[in-house]
Order: sequence, then structure tokens, then C-alpha cells
Amino acid sequence: MKAGPVTVRQLLENRQRFCVPIYQRHYVWARDKQWEPFWNDVRTKAIERLNNRDRRFSHFMGAVVLEARGAVSSRQVTSFQVVDGQQRLTTFQLYLAAARDYAQQAGFEDTVGLIEGYLFNEKEHLMEDPDVEKYKVWPTKYDRELFQDIVTAGRPTLRKKYREHFYKGRDKIYEYSTIPKLLGAYGYFFDRIKHAVESDDLEDDFAETIEADEGEVDETTPAEAAEESSQDRAAMELRLDALWEALIEEFKVVEITLEEGDDAQVIFETLNERGEPLLAADLVRNNIFHRADARQEKAEKLFDKYWKDFEDPFWSVMEKQGRYKKARIEFFLTNFIAGKVAGEVTLSKLFSEYKAFIKIQANKPSGGYPTVEAELQDLRSYGGLYRRLLERKPDDPLGHFGKLLLPWDVTTVYPLVLRLWSEEAMEEDEKKQCLSILLTFIVRRAICGLTTKNYNKFFLSVLRYLETNGFSRENLVKFLAAQTSESARLPTDAEFKNSWISAPMYGRRLTAFRVRTVLEAIEREKRQKFHETDQLAEDLSVEHILPSQWEEHWPLPSGEQPTTDEKWQAMFATEENDTRIGQMVRRKRLLNTFGNLTVLTKPLNASVSNGPYKDKRAALNDHSLLVLNREIIKSEEWDEDCIEARGEKLFEVAQGLWPYPA
Repeated sequence: MKAGPVTVRQLLENRQRFCVPIYQRHYVWARDKQWEPFWNDVRTKAIERLNNRDRRFSHFMGAVVLEARGAVSSRQVTSFQVVDGQQRLTTFQLYLAAARDYAQQAGFEDTVGLIEGYLFNEKEHLMEDPDVEKYKVWPTKYDRELFQDIVTAGRPTLRKKYREHFYKGRDKIYEYSTIPKLLGAYGYFFDRIKHAVESDDLEDDFAETIEADEGEVDETTPAEAAEESSQDRAAMELRLDALWEALIEEFKVVEITLEEGDDAQVIFETLNERGEPLLAADLVRNNIFHRADARQEKAEKLFDKYWKDFEDPFWSVMEKQGRYKKARIEFFLTNFIAGKVAGEVTLSKLFSEYKAFIKIQANKPSGGYPTVEAELQDLRSYGGLYRRLLERKPDDPLGHFGKLLLPWDVTTVYPLVLRLWSEEAMEEDEKKQCLSILLTFIVRRAICGLTTKNYNKFFLSVLRYLETNGFSRENLVKFLAAQTSESARLPTDAEFKNSWISAPMYGRRLTAFRVRTVLEAIEREKRQKFHETDQLAEDLSVEHILPSQWEEHWPLPSGEQPTTDEKWQAMFATEENDTRIGQMVRRKRLLNTFGNLTVLTKPLNASVSNGPYKDKRAALNDHSLLVLNREIIKSEEWDEDCIEARGEKLFEVAQGLWPYPA
């Protein structure tokens, strides 16, 4: 490779093009982290120029790594592929376009022509394709149309075309995070240049300030006024020239030009962008399309056909899973690899894991992916499945499963789910049965208080078994039924029933959200036969029928209130019997079981809270239409026997919702 420092002038003055590969990320620099520091650096250098200070040091802007591209004909402008540094190059162009447009607006036509020499290549009549080759920088397809408009259209046309991003009645672009980054950067620089040129922002002792004495009569003649106006415009032009010349003269980059034999991808992976580190997904994408280029598989067409969907904002949403907070696409890639290799994948080393995955594929007897296109087809197919899981549309069986799974927060099952649903040999109905079995496994274990530790390893072991023995409902059931360890066994009906009726759930084994999820599922199941809809209000909350603070309005079965001493003893007692302490022990156990829990709207919940049963029953009768609550109010009284009886009835529904697979 050849490397050396060059000024921005030296980089942009030659008749050549810098083309950003289609697969690189689009323009992502932002105001606080990049534009503002860049502007402050330019402004400082402009002040030095205006004051004729000794400028011993150039401002260093990092590296620009280029790879020469062969020309199809002698008429084509020499072009380079930008391996690294596209964010810098694009920012230089946006800044110069903003300076050019201000010069145009202020009437400094000579300056307009000078700046355009760094935006466009000359001699269009000698170009093979002037509509493309005239641009010094050619960005990714995602940014291309807007970039071309900024560089070529001029301020009035730009304002007309993108009026929704301009203040109404003002020549100013919004400074909102929703504005496209290219337009936001251009608007930011235009406003800063305009302010600096038309105010004393750059003076710093550059010009003398003359103040008239208070009350002094202004006796300036028209000729003198014209002279002053001419001097003002000259000063403005000097300031403008200082601002754009500071960039091209005082800013340097290290230009690294790769030669034959240099591995552009390896170099790219070892370089960092200024202040905006690459995502692992960016490295994965670049690796894929670099290999496509090397195999001459028409990377641009492959990008449009298979990867473009991954540029959708859906994939850049930040999510939290465990201790990691990452962009959605990174979690997808991790689950994709894990599902394909049926092994663990380290999210923090995603790029290395992906390269290892491709190597494993290549070493398979079948040869893995025969082409990069086949690899991209697989990624797009699994990406579509993953998106359906996360979008959770109720009319989509995969989305419906994702919605049912959400409260249980078991994302470690995703690799298994993706592989199951992608199996072409299985009918959709069998796939749906498999997902129901997995949900049963997760829900039953949660209600029985069994650990979720090592779920990631367990679900991958299920996947390996199915890979060996065949993907089918029968084999899934066979594997689950054979597990005996506490971390992997599927609870039997007897264990499930015992936990359901007797074990404390609310705030103990299950969160309030999960208790609500279970009760809402039962409510929907009860509604199916006789109600017009199974839609429930979104603001339901869990309510104890026998309240947690029961002492004032809910006497013991004997009709007596416990003493303070008995309350204290009951806190540590475990035996249930006919004594008052034994009765309190039983009450404490049953208080948080499903038999004593229901769901209400929050206002109703607050109104009934710790009141006596007769008031709570009346409120439910007057205001609640839920089947669960219509059943409760059939009871004249509410005690421990009612709680256990209701628990038994609810379990019959739960057993049908999460059945032990036959």
C-alpha cells in the first residue's frame, strides 16, 4: 500500500472520483459528536488565517483508505473505491456545498466557481457517463439522491423539494433528529457559515470597530456610505474565503491507496471511524459484499435484492437482552448463527463468530453456501422469520407465538424456533403444534418454580437432537419427555396442578405481569364459546379477592380477629390446622395463589382494594363484565375453601391451554 498525508485540496482537486461501495453503511455522523467539533476546528483555522497567524500545524482528520478501480474505457474518470473514510469525505462535500450555496445567495460568484472545483470533476464532454462521473464523491445508494440534490440543486430548489424539512416562511432547515442526516449536516453548516460571515463571530481582533459618540450627528455622504458598503462586502468575502479555504488548506488526511495483494477487508476491519464506531453488523455486511465483489457476483444487485430490507429502521432499534443493549440486527445475527450451528454464540464477538460460521459452512461435506447469493438468501429468509417473531401480529402464527412468549422473556428459544419454522419438510400445522409445546414447557416450568438457568444450552440441545433425528412434533415430545434434570424436565400434570392450586404465585414465583398474562389467557379461553370478542382492556391489573391487608375486614373462619402476638407467631409457623395460628398459615399460603387472583381495570382495583367482600362483590357486579369476575360474584362469601375450589376450576382451563403433550 501507499500512504501519506495530503491536504483536502490535494485530495479533491484532481479529476477523480471516490465511490462508496453499495454495502457500506449510509451517512451517520451527527451534530453533537461530529458536526459541531468539525465546525469548531474549521472556525479556529479560519480565525488564524484572517489574523495572519503562524499556522504551524495542520488539523488531522484521520485516514482515507482507497482501492483503485479499473476503468472500462479511457474516457472514464479515474475512480477509487472508498474502503474507509466515507463519513469524512461526505462531510467535506456537504460543508463545501453549504459554503458554495451561501456564496451564491450573497452574490459572490467568483467564490461559487472556485468551490465547485472541489465538488465536481471538469470536462464533462470528455466523460463516458457525465451524470455520474462529474461527482467527486459518489455515496451509497441509500444516500445518493439526496446527496446529488444537495450538491447540484442549489438552495432555492433544495428548499422547494424538501419543504417539509424547512421552517415555514424561513430559509432554515429544522435541527431535529428526524431530519435526514445529510440534509441536517448541510443545514447546520450553512447556518454556521452565514452567521460567521455576517457577524463578528470571526473577528477576534481582525477588524477595527468604530463606535460613534452618543448623540453625534451622522454626516456620512452617499458616496461614503457606498464606500462603507463596499468595504463591508469585501470583509464578508474575506471571511467566507477563510472559512472554506481553511478546510481545503489546513485540514489533512492520511491517504492510503491499496495496491494489488492488499486485503481491503482486513484493513477496513482494523480501522475505526472518527467518534462513531462500527457495529458488528456493519462489519458482517461489509465482509459479505467484499466476498461478493471478489467472486464477481455483482454486489450492488445482491445488495438491492437481499440486504436492502436490513437497512429498514426496524433493524436499528436498540433492544436490551440480559446485560446487552444492542441494535436489533445484532441480536438477529446472533440467533441466526446459533440456529444454524446449533451451538452457543458470543454476542460481544459477533463479527468473529460470523466469520467462523462461514468457515464452518465452507468445510462441510456439502460445501456450505455455494455462492454469496445463497448465503444472502438464507439471511433474508431467516430475517423475515425473526421480524415476524418481533412484530407479533396476531393473525400470523409465528407472530402470535412471539406475542405469547413476550411476558416470559425467554429469547434463548429463538434459534430453535427459527430452525423449526424454516423446515420445509414440516407442515405449518405441525410447526404450530411444536411452538405450542415449547410455550407449554416455558409456562409450566415458570408456574412450578423451576429455573430458567441454562435455557440457552438446553434449547440448543433440543435443536441438535432434532437435527440428528429429524424435525417433527413426535421427536420434540420424545426429547422433552426424556428429560429428568431440574433444569430441563417438563412438569407433569400432577406437579403442575399442585403448584397451581397451592403455591404462592403473585410476587413470588411470577411477576404481576406474568400473573396477569395467565389470567387473561384463561379469560379469553372462557370467552370463546359465548362472547362476541376476546379483546381485553389494556389497563387491567391483578387484584387479590381476599386482600393482602385482610385483618380489618376479613375475620378468620372462626369469626375472630387475630391478636398482635398471633400475627407474629404465624409469620414463622408452617403447620396448617384448626387453631387460629394454623388458619392464618393456610390463609397466608392461599393468598397469592391463582384461586384468589383476578384482573380488574386500575380504577376499579383501587376502589375495591382492601374493603370487605360484600363491597368488593357489589363493585364487581356493577362494573366488571369479565367472565372471571362474573363467576366470583356467584359466591355469597369468600374464604379459603372458595379459593381452593376456584383454583381447581381455573386449573381445568389452564391444563387445556398448556397441556402435557401426548
